[in-house]
Amino acid sequence: MTRRIPVVAELAGYRVAVAGLPLSAQAADEAAGAIVVVDGAARWWDAAAGAIDAGAAAIVAAEPHDVPLDAVAALADLAAEVGEPVVVHRARLREDLVALAVAHREGVPPRVIVAECRASAGDLAATLRDAVGWMRALADTDLVVASAAHTADGGTALLRSSADGRVVGSMLSAVTRPEGSLLRVQALGETTTEFELDEPIGRCELTTSTARGRLVAPAVFEAGERASLRRAIDALAEQRMPGDLAALLQDAHAASAIAAART
Repeated sequence: MTRRIPVVAELAGYRVAVAGLPLSAQAADEAAGAIVVVDGAARWWDAAAGAIDAGAAAIVAAEPHDVPLDAVAALADLAAEVGEPVVVHRARLREDLVALAVAHREGVPPRVIVAECRASAGDLAATLRDAVGWMRALADTDLVVASAAHTADGGTALLRSSADGRVVGSMLSAVTRPEGSLLRVQALGETTTEFELDEPIGRCELTTSTARGRLVAPAVFEAGERASLRRAIDALAEQRMPGDLAALLQDAHAASAIAAART
């Protein structure tokens, strides 16, 4: 029988996720030897580092809101030093949806990527970071900001590949009323990928268009919390280090550069 992994989780969604994985996870109170879920709404980098020091087997960072570059880089170094998996749950950038979008492209690179994100002032930075993440994944390259103009109400940016300097795409961001975020990404070319997440109306759709027609990806019914917890369990079983923190840092660097380009 497969050993069940103890999970320390105070967030309700993750408690439900533990209950939904009865063969591989069980609720626990002690960090030592457990997967520890840290709340991304607070100083999650400190909570994660504290859990690592307490002997946690793996960390799940739930929806990071703030990403201070130096502090998160220090956490990434600590996790690498002790060989501890860190999974980052980003609801607007679900790993399973991103993997599906990339797979449906069948290796055809996009010509250009256009992204739009709208959110309340408090959530715009995180939404912008996730939009960069979609662009990075679809372009299969880390991104740097070539030029940007930004105000308190939003802005625009042009992004390039950090590897070869080619133009990857453009982005528009805007502040809206706090009813939820909107994220649209289009990777254009011989194969076109379109992703739309409209939180106010509950819409999430991923489509791929080719000369053969238009494919609409099936709806994802598994909660993001459960998917993230499964990834952490799999990482432990496979003794694998996910690249989530490195990807988060790359996206945060670009998003911070856009936000800093005040006009």
